[in-house]
Amino acid sequence: MIFVDTWAWIGMADDTDQYHAAVIKQHRKLLKKNRRYVTTDAVLGELIDYLYDATAEPQARAFIRGLLGKANAGTLQLVHISPEYFQRAWQMRQKYHDKPDISFVDFTSMVVMQDLGIVDVFTGDAHFKKVNLGFRLFP
Repeated sequence: MIFVDTWAWIGMADDTDQYHAAVIKQHRKLLKKNRRYVTTDAVLGELIDYLYDATAEPQARAFIRGLLGKANAGTLQLVHISPEYFQRAWQMRQKYHDKPDISFVDFTSMVVMQDLGIVDVFTGDAHFKKVNLGFRLFP
């Protein structure tokens, strides 16, 4: 399993994104290796906000519908942020108070990754390295 962060979804969805080519290349490699994608509803919330602002509405809608369809079909594992995950992310936020640039959504992702035993994350976001929890970034 590999956790897919907002950064990677944006790179896949927005062909004007500066990382689009690199993300698509990595996406193809991961698909060839049959890596199962995992993400959260909080990540998708960030993605929806971004896409509806940065791309045409039909493009944003189609990409999100595609992801939700994959989640419904079981080819994408979509984890919902429970009150327990939220509380644990809040505890992490306080623990890493010296790293104010890490988003709360990133902390929710980290607790989900810890619970599922995921160390690989599809992102260019160095925040996952800053917490020293053994996460490996792709690409």
